[in-house]
Amino acid sequence: MDLSQIKTGDRKIEILHPGNGDKVGIAVNLLSIDDERMSKVKRQITDRRMYLEARGKTFKAEELEENKVNILTTAITGWEWYNPTGTEGDKDYDPDGQATWNGEVPEFTRKNVTAILSDPKAVWLQDQINEAVGETKAFF
Repeated sequence: MDLSQIKTGDRKIEILHPGNGDKVGIAVNLLSIDDERMSKVKRQITDRRMYLEARGKTFKAEELEENKVNILTTAITGWEWYNPTGTEGDKDYDPDGQATWNGEVPEFTRKNVTAILSDPKAVWLQDQINEAVGETKAFF
């Protein structure tokens, strides 16, 4: 077996309600933190940390939060917002069940991902994505 051929792949996760564990209607495609496509953002953060340390300083709390959002935004390669209660005709179908953010289904753009993950109301969402990105074994 050629061990150099062992590489991480993408992963799709379902976002769950933080209180009851039900699907909320968002599926997110993720990269592993070890994926080569994550290298640039990780290097930028490391370079900034080294720059600050050379001057006897450290990251401020706000910078740490921004770095986390930046890493997670980079790790997300796509998302699907859907109605978790099924499709029309299903007995449990809820026409108002479409997952939305502030009343809209957000288009997948880096700007939208960053805005949502930066929102204090989305800490639970950020936590689920962060945990999934860190589960290295799940990407093989």
